[in-house]
Amino acid sequence: MRLCLGLILLLVARGASAEEMPRLYLEEFHLGGDAGRVETWREVDPDRALAACQALGFDCSDDPDPARAAIRFLKVPVVAGAYRGTASILRQSRGSYYASFESPAGYSICKAGIDIVGGRISRGAIFAGSIQRGGRDGLGIYAALPADGTGVISFRLVVAAVPRTRFDADFCWPDGTIVVLCLGEKRCQASRSYPEADLR
Repeated sequence: MRLCLGLILLLVARGASAEEMPRLYLEEFHLGGDAGRVETWREVDPDRALAACQALGFDCSDDPDPARAAIRFLKVPVVAGAYRGTASILRQSRGSYYASFESPAGYSICKAGIDIVGGRISRGAIFAGSIQRGGRDGLGIYAALPADGTGVISFRLVVAAVPRTRFDADFCWPDGTIVVLCLGEKRCQASRSYPEADLR
Protein backbone atom coordinates (compact mmCIF):
# COMPACT_ATOMS: atom_id res chain seq x y z
CA MET A 1 0.00 0.00 0.00
CA ARG A 2 2.83 2.37 0.90
CA LEU A 3 4.50 1.57 -2.46
CA CYS A 4 1.33 2.37 -4.42
CA LEU A 5 0.75 5.61 -2.51
CA GLY A 6 4.34 6.70 -3.10
CA LEU A 7 4.07 5.91 -6.81
CA ILE A 8 0.81 7.85 -7.12
CA LEU A 9 2.34 10.90 -5.44
CA LEU A 10 5.38 10.65 -7.72
CA LEU A 11 3.21 10.52 -10.83
CA VAL A 12 1.03 13.42 -9.69
CA ALA A 13 4.19 15.44 -9.09
CA ARG A 14 5.25 14.70 -12.67
CA GLY A 15 1.89 15.93 -13.99
CA ALA A 16 0.24 12.54 -14.56
CA SER A 17 -2.88 11.62 -12.68
CA ALA A 18 -3.54 8.07 -11.43
CA GLU A 19 -6.65 7.95 -13.68
CA GLU A 20 -4.41 8.25 -16.75
CA MET A 21 -2.06 5.42 -15.80
CA PRO A 22 -2.25 1.79 -16.92
CA ARG A 23 -3.20 -0.59 -14.09
CA LEU A 24 -1.66 -4.00 -13.44
CA TYR A 25 -3.94 -6.27 -11.42
CA LEU A 26 -2.39 -9.19 -9.53
CA GLU A 27 -5.16 -11.77 -9.87
CA GLU A 28 -5.96 -15.13 -8.22
CA PHE A 29 -7.99 -18.15 -9.32
CA HIS A 30 -8.25 -21.12 -6.91
CA LEU A 31 -10.91 -23.79 -7.33
CA GLY A 32 -11.43 -27.05 -5.44
CA GLY A 33 -9.13 -29.27 -3.41
CA ASP A 34 -6.81 -27.57 -0.94
CA ALA A 35 -6.47 -24.47 -3.14
CA GLY A 36 -7.09 -22.27 -0.10
CA ARG A 37 -3.57 -22.99 1.13
CA VAL A 38 -1.83 -21.95 -2.11
CA GLU A 39 0.55 -19.01 -1.88
CA THR A 40 -1.12 -15.78 -3.02
CA TRP A 41 0.28 -12.66 -4.67
CA ARG A 42 0.18 -11.02 -1.23
CA GLU A 43 2.73 -13.58 -0.04
CA VAL A 44 4.90 -13.71 -3.15
CA ASP A 45 8.26 -11.93 -3.18
CA PRO A 46 7.51 -8.37 -4.41
CA ASP A 47 10.29 -8.76 -7.00
CA ARG A 48 8.28 -11.54 -8.66
CA ALA A 49 5.23 -9.32 -9.08
CA LEU A 50 7.52 -6.57 -10.41
CA ALA A 51 9.04 -9.00 -12.95
CA ALA A 52 5.54 -10.02 -14.09
CA CYS A 53 4.73 -6.37 -14.70
CA GLN A 54 7.93 -5.91 -16.73
CA ALA A 55 7.32 -9.08 -18.76
CA LEU A 56 4.13 -7.50 -20.12
CA GLY A 57 5.97 -4.32 -21.13
CA PHE A 58 5.09 -2.09 -18.17
CA ASP A 59 7.20 -0.53 -15.43
CA CYS A 60 5.79 -0.85 -11.89
CA SER A 61 9.01 0.05 -10.05
CA ASP A 62 9.33 2.74 -7.39
CA ASP A 63 10.79 5.16 -9.96
CA PRO A 64 9.24 4.02 -13.27
CA ASP A 65 10.14 5.00 -16.78
CA PRO A 66 7.39 7.58 -17.50
CA ALA A 67 6.69 6.11 -20.94
CA ARG A 68 5.99 2.64 -19.47
CA ALA A 69 4.78 3.56 -15.97
CA ALA A 70 1.92 1.58 -14.46
CA ILE A 71 0.41 1.09 -11.02
CA ARG A 72 0.07 -2.34 -9.39
CA PHE A 73 -3.19 -3.28 -7.68
CA LEU A 74 -4.18 -6.15 -5.39
CA LYS A 75 -7.84 -7.15 -5.21
CA VAL A 76 -9.63 -8.63 -2.24
CA PRO A 77 -10.31 -12.34 -2.91
CA VAL A 78 -13.91 -13.50 -3.16
CA VAL A 79 -14.94 -16.82 -1.55
CA ALA A 80 -17.88 -18.71 -3.05
CA GLY A 81 -18.19 -22.43 -2.33
CA ALA A 82 -15.16 -24.23 -3.76
CA TYR A 83 -13.89 -21.01 -5.39
CA ARG A 84 -11.53 -18.40 -3.98
CA GLY A 85 -10.08 -15.68 -6.15
CA THR A 86 -10.39 -12.22 -7.66
CA ALA A 87 -12.44 -13.11 -10.75
CA SER A 88 -16.17 -12.47 -10.88
CA ILE A 89 -18.06 -15.75 -11.26
CA LEU A 90 -20.59 -15.16 -14.05
CA ARG A 91 -22.13 -18.61 -14.24
CA GLN A 92 -21.63 -22.03 -12.67
CA SER A 93 -22.92 -25.38 -13.87
CA ARG A 94 -21.86 -28.27 -11.64
CA GLY A 95 -18.05 -28.35 -11.90
CA SER A 96 -17.83 -25.77 -14.71
CA TYR A 97 -17.24 -22.08 -14.02
CA TYR A 98 -17.48 -19.09 -16.35
CA ALA A 99 -15.68 -16.11 -14.86
CA SER A 100 -14.04 -12.80 -15.72
CA PHE A 101 -11.17 -10.73 -14.40
CA GLU A 102 -12.97 -7.51 -15.25
CA SER A 103 -11.39 -4.21 -16.24
CA PRO A 104 -12.33 -1.22 -14.07
CA ALA A 105 -14.76 1.41 -15.40
CA GLY A 106 -13.15 3.54 -18.10
CA TYR A 107 -10.41 0.97 -18.77
CA SER A 108 -9.95 -1.81 -21.29
CA ILE A 109 -7.87 -4.97 -21.02
CA CYS A 110 -4.54 -4.67 -22.84
CA LYS A 111 -2.49 -7.79 -22.01
CA ALA A 112 -2.43 -10.62 -19.49
CA GLY A 113 -0.03 -13.25 -18.21
CA ILE A 114 -0.11 -16.40 -16.09
CA ASP A 115 2.30 -18.13 -13.73
CA ILE A 116 1.93 -21.69 -15.05
CA VAL A 117 5.01 -23.04 -13.25
CA GLY A 118 3.71 -21.86 -9.87
CA GLY A 119 0.16 -23.03 -10.57
CA ARG A 120 -1.62 -26.35 -10.22
CA ILE A 121 -4.21 -28.16 -12.29
CA SER A 122 -5.45 -31.70 -11.83
CA ARG A 123 -5.64 -34.35 -14.51
CA GLY A 124 -8.97 -34.05 -16.33
CA ALA A 125 -9.45 -30.37 -15.40
CA ILE A 126 -9.65 -27.50 -17.91
CA PHE A 127 -8.56 -23.88 -17.50
CA ALA A 128 -8.72 -21.38 -20.36
CA GLY A 129 -8.55 -17.60 -20.57
CA SER A 130 -8.90 -15.11 -23.42
CA ILE A 131 -9.00 -11.36 -23.89
CA GLN A 132 -12.59 -10.13 -24.23
CA ARG A 133 -13.36 -6.50 -24.94
CA GLY A 134 -17.06 -6.85 -25.79
CA GLY A 135 -19.64 -7.02 -23.01
CA ARG A 136 -17.70 -7.54 -19.78
CA ASP A 137 -14.30 -6.15 -20.73
CA GLY A 138 -11.50 -8.23 -19.21
CA LEU A 139 -9.91 -11.67 -19.22
CA GLY A 140 -12.68 -14.22 -19.74
CA ILE A 141 -12.15 -17.55 -17.97
CA TYR A 142 -13.56 -21.04 -18.39
CA ALA A 143 -12.63 -23.55 -15.68
CA ALA A 144 -13.90 -27.08 -15.21
CA LEU A 145 -12.98 -29.62 -12.57
CA PRO A 146 -12.69 -33.30 -13.54
CA ALA A 147 -15.97 -35.14 -14.15
CA ASP A 148 -15.97 -36.60 -10.63
CA GLY A 149 -15.83 -33.09 -9.15
CA THR A 150 -12.52 -33.62 -7.38
CA GLY A 151 -9.19 -32.01 -8.13
CA VAL A 152 -7.86 -28.48 -8.12
CA ILE A 153 -7.25 -25.53 -10.43
CA SER A 154 -4.99 -22.88 -8.93
CA PHE A 155 -3.18 -20.07 -10.75
CA ARG A 156 -1.87 -16.53 -10.27
CA LEU A 157 -2.28 -14.10 -13.16
CA VAL A 158 -1.54 -10.51 -14.09
CA VAL A 159 -4.04 -8.48 -16.09
CA ALA A 160 -3.03 -5.12 -17.58
CA ALA A 161 -5.75 -2.55 -18.22
CA VAL A 162 -5.28 0.81 -19.91
CA PRO A 163 -7.53 3.89 -19.99
CA ARG A 164 -9.84 3.59 -23.01
CA THR A 165 -8.82 7.08 -24.09
CA ARG A 166 -5.20 5.89 -24.33
CA PHE A 167 -5.80 2.45 -25.84
CA ASP A 168 -3.01 1.58 -28.29
CA ALA A 169 -4.01 -1.26 -30.63
CA ASP A 170 -0.39 -1.68 -31.77
CA PHE A 171 0.81 -2.24 -28.18
CA CYS A 172 -2.14 -4.16 -26.73
CA TRP A 173 -3.02 -7.70 -27.81
CA PRO A 174 -6.01 -8.31 -30.12
CA ASP A 175 -9.48 -9.08 -28.85
CA GLY A 176 -9.96 -12.85 -28.58
CA THR A 177 -6.28 -13.60 -27.88
CA ILE A 178 -6.01 -16.87 -25.97
CA VAL A 179 -3.77 -16.15 -22.99
CA VAL A 180 -3.81 -19.64 -21.47
CA LEU A 181 -5.14 -23.09 -22.32
CA CYS A 182 -4.69 -25.99 -19.89
CA LEU A 183 -6.16 -29.40 -20.63
CA GLY A 184 -5.02 -31.13 -17.45
CA GLU A 185 -1.55 -30.98 -15.96
CA LYS A 186 0.31 -32.37 -18.99
CA ARG A 187 -1.06 -29.97 -21.60
CA CYS A 188 -0.89 -26.49 -20.09
CA GLN A 189 0.55 -23.54 -21.97
CA ALA A 190 0.40 -19.79 -22.29
CA SER A 191 -0.21 -17.99 -25.58
CA ARG A 192 1.84 -19.21 -28.52
CA SER A 193 1.39 -15.85 -30.25
CA TYR A 194 2.60 -13.85 -27.22
CA PRO A 195 5.25 -15.83 -25.29
CA GLU A 196 5.51 -13.06 -22.67
CA ALA A 197 2.13 -14.29 -21.36
CA ASP A 198 4.09 -17.10 -19.67
CA LEU A 199 5.27 -15.42 -16.44
CA ARG A 200 8.03 -17.92 -15.54
